[in-house]
Formats: sequence, C-alpha cells, structure tokens
Amino acid sequence: MGTHDYDLIKGPITYTALPPKDIVFKALKQKEEMDCVKLFDVLKEDQKLKKYLHIIQDMPNYPVFFDSENKVLSLPPIINSDTTKISMDTKNVFIEMTGTDLTKCKICLAILAAQFSEHCQGDS
Repeated sequence: MGTHDYDLIKGPITYTALPPKDIVFKALKQKEEMDCVKLFDVLKEDQKLKKYLHIIQDMPNYPVFFDSENKVLSLPPIINSDTTKISMDTKNVFIEMTGTDLTKCKICLAILAAQFSEHCQGDS
C-alpha cells in the first residue's frame, strides 16, 4: 500500500512493469534520484526494507505506478516516491493498494481509509 498527496499527482495513473534500470525516481528517505538497480543496492543496507527486496529483486521487470507526467508514485511493494509523500499540509490523500488476494486488499484499504477519516475535517 502507498499513500500519496493527491494534489501532487496528475492523472490518469498507470500501473505497469519495467526493467529496474528504466525506473528512475527519488525514493522516500533518499537524497537523490536513482534507478532501481542502484536503489536496491542502497536498500540492502536498510534494516526495515531489506527483508522485502526478495519479493521482486530477481524479476526482469518491477511493478511501478506512474502519473500522466511519468512521475513515479511507488515501486510496490517496496517503497514510495519522495515526490508525492504526504505531509502536515496534505489536504487530499491518494491510497494505492496492491496484492495477490483481492479480499485482503479490500480489508486493508477499508481499515486504512477509516484511520485516515479520523483526521478529516467534516463539513459544518
């Protein structure tokens, strides 16, 4: 799952798969843009994320979300882009959910949406 500042995204959104060297973006907590080959070398040192790299690292193509300006939103299920990260100034949130079990994805999405709803302003 990924959460993004919706106001920083230009639709439509595309979900596709590309070779790791062809996906270039600034991932969360990174200082620079890099392709996914270099990114995975960096993430192999990350205590939290390194245990998930095996999910896609041996695939010829990696899944990726793009907006209409070819801005990378996320590399599921590994990491999101720094470009669309939410902040205290975020007003509208886009949630993307991927998985192999539709029922579990729907449950996770409902829980996440409910948690976000606790921080929404209602119309007066």
